[in-house]
Amino acid sequence: MSKPKLKRPAPGTILGALALIVAIAGNTGALAGTNHKITKADIAKGAVTAKALAPGAVHAKALAKGAVNAKALAGGAVGPSALAPDAVTASALAPNSVYGGALGPVTVHSASIADIDAVAENGTWTASNGEFAACAPGERLLTGGVAITNPGNREVAVIESLPLSNASSNGVIGRITSNSGGTAAAEVQAICLK
Repeated sequence: MSKPKLKRPAPGTILGALALIVAIAGNTGALAGTNHKITKADIAKGAVTAKALAPGAVHAKALAKGAVNAKALAGGAVGPSALAPDAVTASALAPNSVYGGALGPVTVHSASIADIDAVAENGTWTASNGEFAACAPGERLLTGGVAITNPGNREVAVIESLPLSNASSNGVIGRITSNSGGTAAAEVQAICLK
């Protein structure tokens, strides 16, 4: 019986086997589970988009402290639907960060309060009628009050300045009292949020 002759491998086979050995040896660190961490330098700018992230992949613990600030948020990115109930409380707001003007445009509505006192300085003070400054439909009352616009003989005082809100209207009701013989004047104002 004759021995089979082994053929010498072709140069391409040798090169292919060598390339396979080098490739496997080069990836041994990745296959062995090295502790290489991915950093910002490993990721091309714009490569990670919202579509590339799995739902829930970015949560509070995954963010560095201070990572989400006003500069990082697009205008209108955080709306009412993005906030959990009671997420924004007084302690979460910077001092003076929220005021009437910051909530939207405001309007001022007023109504005159007539001084109906007949005789000045007779010791009898007369209360005016209650006047109402109402917010327009769809507006909400922020604040309001009564302003004395002419003190007359200076015997005039505010006796009522109250917010009034019900199903049909909201605003401020106001009254004055005087002993000025009709020389004083006042107005009630309602400052409303559009």
